[in-house]
Amino acid sequence: MNDMTDEDIVRAVRGIAAMESSRNVLADRVTALRTATATEDLAERDRCGNAMADADSQILLESIEVLDRLGMTAAAMACTHVAQEEGILPPH
Repeated sequence: MNDMTDEDIVRAVRGIAAMESSRNVLADRVTALRTATATEDLAERDRCGNAMADADSQILLESIEVLDRLGMTAAAMACTHVAQEEGILPPH
């Protein structure tokens, strides 16, 4: 482990869990608006979908940092590869 205290680990995990919870609320809203036809509903679905995609990216980037700090290099590298494939990070 790379000098992370138990408190640091808990804080990191809680941060990622909070981001995932917020992302899940957005996903639920997108699902609820799946069959929307009203202009306002379609706009909200698009906004929530974009916010959900941003949240996915942020969760992935935060996971890379935390995994690296925990010394879980292979897992961090795997997440980095996914981020590069998705265009979130530049290719290596």
